[in-house]
Amino acid sequence: MHLLGHFSNPSAPLKAVFEALPDEPIEPRVRPAPQPATGRLGNGVVQRAVVKVLAAAQQPAEIAAVHAAVESLLGRSVSKHSIYWCLSAGARGKAPRFERIAPGVYRLLPQT
Repeated sequence: MHLLGHFSNPSAPLKAVFEALPDEPIEPRVRPAPQPATGRLGNGVVQRAVVKVLAAAQQPAEIAAVHAAVESLLGRSVSKHSIYWCLSAGARGKAPRFERIAPGVYRLLPQT
């Protein structure tokens, strides 16, 4: 292999930098993975909180009461629309998790 002089012979300042470096390998610093900057909750967080709230209540509850209890449980504000959607969608389908007792009132169905 043919080497060119200016590529194989570093300048005096660059040579000083190389000589100042330790002979042993430098360990990279491990940084924790950055957290997403969004304020959104992860998948299923609201649904799991709603299930916990209704299980603890052991009786039908109004959406407003479920909303307040979910916010208390999670320690942050949650959209009332998220609670409504979770209850409404969870009361429909082949395997519903909730039962709509009256307008705005739901209870947790026993899981078999």
